[in-house]
Formats: sequence, C-alpha cells, structure tokens
Amino acid sequence: MPSTIERAASPWRIGSFQGRSPELLFGFTYEDPLVELRAFAPGSKVFAIAAAGSTARALAAAGHEVTAVDINPCQLEYARSRAAEGPVLEGAAERLLSRGRGLLVLAGWTEEKRRTFLAMDDPAAQIEYWRAAFDSRAWRVGLDTLLSHWLLRLVYASPFVTSMPRGFGAIVRARLERGWAMHPNRTNPYAWHLLLGETLPENYAQPATPIRFVCADAAEYLESCAPSSFDAFSLSNILDGAPVDYADRLQRALERAASPGAVIAARSFKEPESQSATNLAASDRSLIWGTVEVR
Repeated sequence: MPSTIERAASPWRIGSFQGRSPELLFGFTYEDPLVELRAFAPGSKVFAIAAAGSTARALAAAGHEVTAVDINPCQLEYARSRAAEGPVLEGAAERLLSRGRGLLVLAGWTEEKRRTFLAMDDPAAQIEYWRAAFDSRAWRVGLDTLLSHWLLRLVYASPFVTSMPRGFGAIVRARLERGWAMHPNRTNPYAWHLLLGETLPENYAQPATPIRFVCADAAEYLESCAPSSFDAFSLSNILDGAPVDYADRLQRALERAASPGAVIAARSFKEPESQSATNLAASDRSLIWGTVEVR
C-alpha cells in the first residue's frame, strides 16, 4: 500500500474515485482527439495519458509515435485492449452516468426526444430544440443537485471534489449549451454517449507504429526519460485535484522531457481564470471541459 506521501504525489495513484482498490474508471474517452490531431506536428513522438485508449489510438493511427502511460493498471490494460479493437466495457464513470440517465425521464427527457435531438445536424436548430424540449426547471434543479459538492463527495475523493468550481451544475449546463450551438449532434459520438449511453464506431486506421503502454505515474515516468524525448503531450486532466507540489514536479518533468517547440494539451473541469486564445474547450466535442489548454 502506498504511503501517505506517495498518495499526495498523484491524485490518481489509488486508481479509484473513492480511494479503494484500483478499478476500471473510464470505459469511454471523454476527450476529443481532434484537438490533439490538429495541434500536434505530423510524426510527433507523443506522451499520452492512456485513459480509455481512444486518444492514443487516434494519434497512432494518424502516424504519431505514441507512448501511453497510466498509473492505474486496470485502466492501462483496458486501453491496451481497446487499442487492439477489444470490446467497450463499463467503468465507474459509465455506471454513474447510467444512473443519471435513468433520472432524465423524470425531467421529461424521453428516449424519443433524445433520439430526435441527436439526429440533428444543424446547431441553430439544436439550440432551439434544446431550449424547448429539455431546458426545464426540473432539469436545472436536478443537475445542480447532482453536481453539488456535498453529493459529489459521496462518490469522488475529497481533493478532486474540492478542485471543482462552485455552482458546477450551472457551469456544466452552460458548457452543454455552448456545445449544442457549435457541433452537429448526428456525428458527435460524445453527445450520443452522454444522452443515450451508445457508442458510435471510431473507424480508426491501424497504427503504423505500435503504441507503447507503460504502467507508471506520469511525473515519475517523464523524470526517467532522456531530455527532449517527446514532441507533444496529451495530459488529460491529471492535474484536477492534484496538490501544488505534484503540479510543480510534473511541470519540471515536462520541461525536461520536451523537445524544443513541444506542444502540450491539458484539460481541466475548472473554469479558465481568464479568456485565452490557447483555451480550445469550446472546440472539444465532448462538451464537458472548462479548459482545454493547448500551448
């Protein structure tokens, strides 16, 4: 069992939302790899958080040389399986979402309405339908309650919940509406998964170079790499809930392992401190992020 100091080093070391034994956290990827595909130079050597494997696979299929790292052995093996076209499984996050979808009918969100909405490909029409069919007082109150800090603490570890912004329900509602106004639902796999739990085909080509999978802490692994080992980094949201000393350690490790001109893509549920041209959260079709910083 890791010591208290080791636990403080990384918020993901335990591999469980509630601080128990490692488990599969994510069976679905909640990050749009189009962000990285547009930002990374062709043929980059990429360090990626493995997560559910889709980002690593998309990058490898596009010709990048990918090293996928995850501290959670269950998550890493699942990412390896998904990269080899293994089956989609349900993780802890999907079980929570499934319970949430079960409550949507109480707010008047029938499956028929959701399918009608998801079949749309005109963002202007989507917003009109969203406001007429879904954006009810019952929905707003229900989501605000489900995403309140006191209820989130029943599911997530305290450091992660503390890092979430206050009024998170209202913030998420605004992010969803922003997404409906930008991205056609019909071809958005994240919208289908969120509202129905269905997974659209990914249709990635086979990677030219096999993905290298490593079970390790991100900072620890990067510290072991030679200087200038990577041209690009896809960090997911590993700093959400992380203590300052770990964030500083990771930053130093990134600077050491990065080649000149390397690009970093990092996500966070937090709201950005200020408007920035490098925050591409609105362009991420997964709809949920406050910050998708590409620099």
